[in-house]
Amino acid sequence: MKVEDLLESIEECTINSFVNKKRQKEPVDKMLDKLDELLELSTHIYLDLNFPEEQEEHCVVSFNDIRKASEMTSSILLKLVSCEIMFNDEQDDERIERASRLLAHMSGRGAAGSITRTWHIPFLNSDGEKKEMRLQLHEPCYIGNDIGFKTWGAAPLLAKKLLQENLIPHLPECKVLELGAGTGMVGLVCDQLGATSVHMTDYHPRVLENVAYNIRLNHSQATTSKLDFIEIAHSDDEQEQYDIVIASDLLYEIEHAQYLPVAVDKLTKNEFYFMIPLRDTHWKEVECFQEKMRLFDFTLVDMQDIQVEEELEGLIYYRYYYYKRQSS
Repeated sequence: MKVEDLLESIEECTINSFVNKKRQKEPVDKMLDKLDELLELSTHIYLDLNFPEEQEEHCVVSFNDIRKASEMTSSILLKLVSCEIMFNDEQDDERIERASRLLAHMSGRGAAGSITRTWHIPFLNSDGEKKEMRLQLHEPCYIGNDIGFKTWGAAPLLAKKLLQENLIPHLPECKVLELGAGTGMVGLVCDQLGATSVHMTDYHPRVLENVAYNIRLNHSQATTSKLDFIEIAHSDDEQEQYDIVIASDLLYEIEHAQYLPVAVDKLTKNEFYFMIPLRDTHWKEVECFQEKMRLFDFTLVDMQDIQVEEELEGLIYYRYYYYKRQSS
């Protein structure tokens, strides 16, 4: 179903939810189903690929589409959550839970509760044919201030570059280590692209539990373990080295910027791929990271700034880095 048709159906259900001032159960339930379908089909704007119009078959749901759906349905969803709309049947509790989750998701992904969604990453194969990689990612609710439970902008952007630009053509010959795996998107893409092995790490045990779940969900051969790159930077122990270290969204504090290059130097044999958001509040961290990387035996092969429109924050810039050891 096209996005326009889906939004039209949602609007029709919303209008029909009240007939002659009486609540109508069937259109309310259908509205919830259609909203779930819209969110399931949603493809992050980070992953869009511009194809000729006649080839465009994939249903891409934009942030603007989500806003339209929210404007049409928020009143009824709020009435469901507040129990103002009830049908006194065994589905009432389920309707309240679904309405709460949908409201949170359409208010911004950071506010959303637990959700499993399918990410569609379009690409062109070697023959120029349009293909698509699909990843199922479970994103649990927040716990405290931990942000690794959501798939943030830098990870989809890096996943997109890996697939659409054939970023690492020699990937099938490489052992890959991912730092700060989050929901595991980047590592899962590396695995599907045929890396010799992929090991995904994070410092938070609950994040790792979810990464392991997403590995099973996608029938991946990747492995996981706890790794704190700051501890690695301070450690005198010899570390296992990987052909490639890859990471995204890891510069939230000056300590991260100081010790990430030290850990990368210990963990990679050859290459480091990295994607971060460029925020006005974190330029000090960015500059510190770049300066520290210059102190090690790495050459900055490529650096790109990418502009993306985000849900609530408007235009955000991201920076992509590719470092390679001078001796490799």
